[in-house]
Amino acid sequence: MFNLCNLYKLKAPRSVATAMRGRSPRWRWLVAGGGALLAMAGVGAALAWSLIFDSVLASHLALVPNSRSYQSWLAPNVPLYFEVYLFNWTNADMFPMEKPNLEQLGPYRFLEKRQHVNVTWHRNNGTLGFRTLHSWHFDPTSNGTLEDNITTLNAIAASAVYRSRFWGFFQQKGLSMGLALFGQQMAVSRLAGELLFEGYEDPLLEFAKTLPPSTTGGAPQVDRFGWFYERNNSLDIDGYMEVTTGEHGGTLPGQIVRWNHNYRLPYYSGNCGQLLGSAGEFMPRNLTEESELLMFSPDLCRTVVMDYMDSGVHNGLQYHKYGITARSFDNSTFSSENTCFCNGACEWSGVMNVSACRFGSPAFISLPHFLHGDPQLRDLVTGMDPDPEKHSFYFAVEPRLGVPVDVSGRFQLNLYLEANPHVALYEHVPKMLFPILWVQQRVIIDDAIVAELLMVRSVLDWGGIVCAGAALAFAIIATVASCCSNTKKRKYSKPCDLFKTCDKLKDDAELKLNSM
Repeated sequence: MFNLCNLYKLKAPRSVATAMRGRSPRWRWLVAGGGALLAMAGVGAALAWSLIFDSVLASHLALVPNSRSYQSWLAPNVPLYFEVYLFNWTNADMFPMEKPNLEQLGPYRFLEKRQHVNVTWHRNNGTLGFRTLHSWHFDPTSNGTLEDNITTLNAIAASAVYRSRFWGFFQQKGLSMGLALFGQQMAVSRLAGELLFEGYEDPLLEFAKTLPPSTTGGAPQVDRFGWFYERNNSLDIDGYMEVTTGEHGGTLPGQIVRWNHNYRLPYYSGNCGQLLGSAGEFMPRNLTEESELLMFSPDLCRTVVMDYMDSGVHNGLQYHKYGITARSFDNSTFSSENTCFCNGACEWSGVMNVSACRFGSPAFISLPHFLHGDPQLRDLVTGMDPDPEKHSFYFAVEPRLGVPVDVSGRFQLNLYLEANPHVALYEHVPKMLFPILWVQQRVIIDDAIVAELLMVRSVLDWGGIVCAGAALAFAIIATVASCCSNTKKRKYSKPCDLFKTCDKLKDDAELKLNSM
């Protein structure tokens, strides 16, 4: 007779094994493993977030084709205003008996547009060459018109006398007679427009065309004189520039490499002849209060060192401000390293002799109103009133990203005067720097760019924390999934219960058979 209990006993071990295994579904193991991997990735991203961010930022800032940075650099659309303040000489007829009294007029404001053209790529060394096209348009909101009459120092005569200081006696006497013959005076009165971009005619310019280049310092022959004459829509203002693209690892974009095809400045010796720093549009990142900003200026023909000044907040965006200080144009009073910038006359601190790169003209650059300059410079004239708020040269830079948020570029042009006993016009003049004009270029980023920079800065500041939080969340998920896979098992009957049930079935069957 077929024994159901024996059949059940034969199959019981297989059913018991299946019940004892109680395996959890496979998806829990997948969740646990995936969570663990994502948690480790999050930890790695959190630890390396700063490096990841810098790498991505560098790729966006690099001056390479089709990058956003390159398109903005090629034709900047940020409004740039060029403002000129002219000094009107009110007592010219009393010079040199009275020291010059100067009245500041302006600003004469011009809207400036820039475009980088003739771009040449040097991909083998990560640089690009270019020239800059400048154009200026008079702004009627100026405080004055181009028809204003201005009395100022006769720059043409001053340059001629300055170049003759090393000539022989007879040559200087010849110059003296020539100045008298052409009716040259110590001062000239011209319209503001003529002094700036239009230029004005002078018989001494026509005579200069007949002189050999050695006499004129190699200056180009012109038929008119103006401080910015022939600069409008010209490609020769800044000269040929070659800067880094930033596409090679560890390099910043926009750092000067060559100027006018030279790797060194031909006007200065030693360290003063080095080409260093930014060309003015890209700043270093990760700046601190101990950092210095190095900026190359074609107008100064040199690299300027800007020191930390202070810190502040612009529309919620923090910045460090770096500017030209007393050390920047030092005449070696504070540091002997600046001696090689002197190029002859270097008697006053706070001014820069740029005559070497201006064809031997007596041009000296300072901050407006001789800010940070030798007090004697202000004692020789009246009308100077230096104010750090109005006359400083500075770059306010978001320190972590290296993006300028507020820039004020200010310089004053001065002409060097000294007595020359062989030139009648200059026989009794004092040794001094005569202020001519000062310029200002101010750029403040708009609110849209500020909002974008705040977002980028938030990504930098919080990105690592977000990655760390995500890593923690994934770790919790992996832990929970792993614990559930070990604790949540199927219910099964103990083996002993199975055998008891089997015996009971056997007894019931035997009772039924016996009763039959």
